[in-house]
Amino acid sequence: MHRGWGAALILFAGAMRLPAADDAAVFNQYCALCHGRDGRAQTPQGRKLHAKDLRESRLTDAEIERQIRQGSKTKSGISQMPAVGEKLTDAEVQAAIRTAKSFRPAGTP
Repeated sequence: MHRGWGAALILFAGAMRLPAADDAAVFNQYCALCHGRDGRAQTPQGRKLHAKDLRESRLTDAEIERQIRQGSKTKSGISQMPAVGEKLTDAEVQAAIRTAKSFRPAGTP
């Protein structure tokens, strides 16, 4: 194998996105406690925190990322969604975003 090919393959492999199974694993580990594995937010913790049903979410990728990294608060300043961004790699944040958006009806951006 040509020396340059090895480096190119390593770079390409690192740039590939996580498979869907890994996307779901990230979501299930960090998001499902509140949003549920089905995204409907009908878990005890989700009801307690008034988590959003992800089927109804229309947030952009940037808005979802901000909430993952920084959390969110109600208008009165009460923490609604805890920040989990410090626990996640950039690839894991993108996996969580993809999974959160996968609950939306077909054709919804």
